[in-house]
Order: sequence, then C-alpha cells, then structure tokens
Amino acid sequence: MNRDLHNKPFDSGTQAKLSIFHDYLKEWLPVFLAKKETYWHTINIFDFFSGPGIDTKGNKGTPLLILEELKVYLKNIESKNLKINLYFNDYSSDKIELLKNNLSPFENKLIKIGIESKDFKEAFKGQLPLMSKKNTANLLFLDQTGVKQIDENIFKSIIELKTTDFLFFISSSTIKRFKNHPAISTYHNINPDKIENTEYDQIHRLVTSYYRELIPKSKSYYIAPFSLKKKAGLYGLIFGSSNPFGIEKFLKTCWKIDPLRGEANFDIDNDKIKPGQIDMFTGATQRPKKIEKFENDLKENILIKNITNDKELYLFTLNNGFIPAHAKKLIKELVESNKIKKNNLKISYEVFRKNAIVTKIELT
Repeated sequence: MNRDLHNKPFDSGTQAKLSIFHDYLKEWLPVFLAKKETYWHTINIFDFFSGPGIDTKGNKGTPLLILEELKVYLKNIESKNLKINLYFNDYSSDKIELLKNNLSPFENKLIKIGIESKDFKEAFKGQLPLMSKKNTANLLFLDQTGVKQIDENIFKSIIELKTTDFLFFISSSTIKRFKNHPAISTYHNINPDKIENTEYDQIHRLVTSYYRELIPKSKSYYIAPFSLKKKAGLYGLIFGSSNPFGIEKFLKTCWKIDPLRGEANFDIDNDKIKPGQIDMFTGATQRPKKIEKFENDLKENILIKNITNDKELYLFTLNNGFIPAHAKKLIKELVESNKIKKNNLKISYEVFRKNAIVTKIELT
C-alpha cells in the first residue's frame, strides 16, 4: 500500500500536488507576514513526511519550496521580530540526512529549522505543544504514503487547533480497492457498501465526506478535496481550515489548476468537454455539470429564501467548492432578470470582518 516518491523524478500527479501546495503557500504567507498589524507572533510550518527535499532531477519538494517563499519576507520577519519555525520529519533517516545537506544553502538566522526522523504519530504528538501556543499560526502538510496515518484521532486533534490550516494527501483508491481489509476499517470507518457503490473516479469525494462527518455539528470548519489521478491509482488532497478565508484561498488555487470544476487533474464528472468548447446544437459554451448544479441550487435556495443575505451566500458558495466569482455571476443574472433587487451584496470575506454589515437579499 506504500510508495516511495523520491527514488525517481516526480510524476505529473506529484507535480500537481506540489503546485497546489506552493500556490496555497504563496497565498497563506502574506496573511501572517505582510500585513501592517501583527496578530500572530509565531508562524509554524510543519512537513511531517518531508523526504530529502528534492527529486532525482533536482525538482524542489515542499521543504525547499517553503524556504524559497520565505526569502521574500525576511525583512518583514526581522522588523516585526516574528518567530518562524519550520519542522521537517521523515521516517527514513537516510532521507533526513539528504534533506539536511539540501537545506544547508538556505540556512538563515531568522528561521529556525527543526529536523527529525520519527514515526509520524510520535512526531505529531511531540509538536502539538508548539502548535497549541497562543498567538501562533500553523500550516500543516501531511503527505502520507498510504491511508493509515491521518486517522480519526489525528484529524480531530488537528481541527481543534486554533489558526491552523492543513493539507493532507491520501491514497483514496486504496480504500476503494481494499474496502473489506481490516487495515482499512481500522483507520477509516467508511461503510463498505458506500465504497462499493461509489464510482472509482468519485472515491476521493466519498473519503472527503467521511472526514467532513467527523467535524462536530457545533463547529464551523471548512474542508475541500482535490482529486489526483496517477498511473498507480487515484489519490487526493484534503484541505481544512477553521477560517472561511483559508478555504477561499485554497479553492482559488484549485480553480487555477482545474478551470472547469476546481477539483481534479482529470475529467472527474466525465463531462468530456474542454474550456471554451461550443455546443454544436445550441451554439453556447458547454459547461460542466458541477457548475450547472451549483447555479441551479444557489438560485433555488435564494428564491425560496433559504439564503437570505450575503454572508449566507458566501458560505454556501465555499461549502459547495466554488469561489465568489461564480456566485457573483449568478447574482448579476438574477438582478438583470429582475428576480432580486440590486443591493451591492458583498460575496467575500468582508462579511466576516469586524463590524461588517450583513446585507439582505431582497426578492422583487
């Protein structure tokens, strides 16, 4: 069930995964390092499955990507007296020795780097006190090599952390293939019948739903998937954040990579269309089923008054895997067709700002 990414060049799926992480990192760092106000004095980034930092062709893995991006903010870090802690772990001591050599050119007195070679759960437990400190922001990257590491207990520990975003990798097709194996049921309590009745390409959506159901009903938490098809099977990323701004930034990254659905590096819904493709019968641009369903659901919920203001509209959009631009397009159409009044709705994180005014959606 395990694989080793580092004994050969990164394949296209791994490159897509790294691209998502890198793009999100670029969005995440300015929130904590570039603003005038300093709310978080300690910034922690954890990579618990770091590997040697590069592949056999010298392509950068997550440790080097992190250090490369931090170089942009060294002046800010120094002037604001921020504490930057990086933590890299890998079970393989050989890979850790290679990583130490690969990181040496990036050493900087402003950035503290911790490197260990431990079992993941031991390493995670050891770092929990650092993650839990006040005035601390955390980013966790958990690139497990199979399915067993991010179990229910680990997941619940992560979502209880404050100001923490996570991105983890999981071999969803392994869960599909070995659904009745005791090793699967030990770590993931997903109904085998549900797995059996889920199409192969959709399995990562089911796995994401399993994790979503682990979130307490009383807790506001946001997660989103990205499916990756590789020669060895179907894998996926799951992103999580307690802050809607975090999930918005992640979804924007996903929609850059997959402009049709924002969810996969393949045609996950078997739409068989390309961006800008014209329908030969209607002359209109063909649209994915996922977008049509979102627009229909959003329109219906507005017209039956399930969604009554711009804050609810913003959250509905994010929770369905879409970004504000998609909702703004539909709102414009509803205004132009005289279904709702033009009320300058704020479909953005502005609705969560301190003293923000929530604007009602008024039907005509």
